Amino acid sequence: MRSGRRRGLILTQSRTGTWGWVLAGVLLVLGGGALWWLLHRSGGGHSIDSADQSGNAVPGEDLIIWFASRQEDALVSEKRRVPPKSTAFDRAKASLQELSAGPKGDAVRTISAEVNIREFFIDNYGTAYVDFNQAISQTHPGGPWAEMLTLRSIMQTLMSNVPEIKRVQILIEGREVETLAGHVDIRRPLDTTWVMNQR
Repeated sequence: MRSGRRRGLILTQSRTGTWGWVLAGVLLVLGGGALWWLLHRSGGGHSIDSADQSGNAVPGEDLIIWFASRQEDALVSEKRRVPPKSTAFDRAKASLQELSAGPKGDAVRTISAEVNIREFFIDNYGTAYVDFNQAISQTHPGGPWAEMLTLRSIMQTLMSNVPEIKRVQILIEGREVETLAGHVDIRRPLDTTWVMNQR
């Protein structure tokens, strides 16, 4: 009788020990999972937005910049990744800076490397005023088509990235001018419909 009771007690203890190990294993897995979730939620470890060598996306936003095609018969776009911009003004300024920096692929510049943006602002009616230095006119290759490509690349770059912009007024050295290089009248702001009609 005693030996039967002792055998039952031993069996009960061994079952309890096995379940204890199983329970400990489950708690260990759950604890590890919770720790992983907390680290990734709070920004610890590698984020999917981090710039690293595995090809993950760089944090920021994409801008679309328009240059001339290699044959200079149309405009082609290039994407540029830049830090996030909080305002329309910041996105527009960054877009113009990328246009001024020139293409990274097979495209062709529409403004020369000597061109600088002196001032830029957007009024309450959606008109962007872009004030270039004299180089935009002095270094221009000339010809009506090249002039058209230059103006369209400026406008499409701004309008692609800043929907708030409806019109663009080109200024040179702070003044309104008749033309950029002798062909297209730019005394007044050019609007979206003008860009669409020049394709």
